[in-house]
Amino acid sequence: MSRKTDFQASLVAVMARLGGSHLTREARERTAAKFSTLMYEAGYTHLASPADIGGKHLRAYVSARKEESPGVRTLQNELAHLRSVLENVGKQAMANAAELSNEALGISGGTRLGTKTAMSSEDFQTFTERAERQNRPGMAALLRLERHLGLRGNEAIHAREDTLRRWVRELQADGRINVLAGTKGGRPRTVDVSDRASASAAVASALAVCAKQGGFLVIRANGSPAGGLKQARRIYHSWAHRNGIQPHSARYAFARDQLDEYLSRGYSSREALMAVSQDLGHGDGRGRWVKSVYMR
Repeated sequence: MSRKTDFQASLVAVMARLGGSHLTREARERTAAKFSTLMYEAGYTHLASPADIGGKHLRAYVSARKEESPGVRTLQNELAHLRSVLENVGKQAMANAAELSNEALGISGGTRLGTKTAMSSEDFQTFTERAERQNRPGMAALLRLERHLGLRGNEAIHAREDTLRRWVRELQADGRINVLAGTKGGRPRTVDVSDRASASAAVASALAVCAKQGGFLVIRANGSPAGGLKQARRIYHSWAHRNGIQPHSARYAFARDQLDEYLSRGYSSREALMAVSQDLGHGDGRGRWVKSVYMR
């Protein structure tokens, strides 16, 4: 292996000891790949292990990443990954140094308030039709599941034929689905679907795609199966990025429909937001947060 590859592997090895959800571990690994690549491109080829990382490397990383124009929140998360590594290898003082804080590195601020807007009906139709024209029906099916069942992309990707058939039965029975696989933190939840007809159509569409694609919603462009869930997520996200789509905005539209439905049932605003928060998998204590993020 090359020295860069060895260095990246040493970062990943430390990150593996930090625990966290599957998606958190994947995010850390992406940071390790970016950091090792940018460091070696900048000429810091002496780096062999996380213990070799110094303040100049963090500054150089932030400077290089800023040129790639990621969001402030993204940079903050990546620096948090690197600080966790430093703390784990005994460099707590550096990880917590004031001169290496987000403010000192020029990446303070940012907000968790929603910057995405809900996907309009027109955009939703445009995107799903584009996927069909590109012979990527699985992408259209995933968007429909996010829009009409409020699924995260990861949850939709995890849906196999057995899950989809169960959702058909659950929608017919009482309009609620149980989401078990791919959930954030592994926490299952129940979604009380307001538009049962659209949700049922979305599930039926996904089942039809699975039947044509060997049981999978996501396949490679050449028609072969994705090499596991991690690659399936990468394929979906890459396709969405190339086509200018933010799939999560479909979930924003679902959340707004849910809120309208709960209010029409006589729920107070506070209770309606609590119910939407539970449908989205955020728990009943984050109603105000859901309002600030999903309803802007």
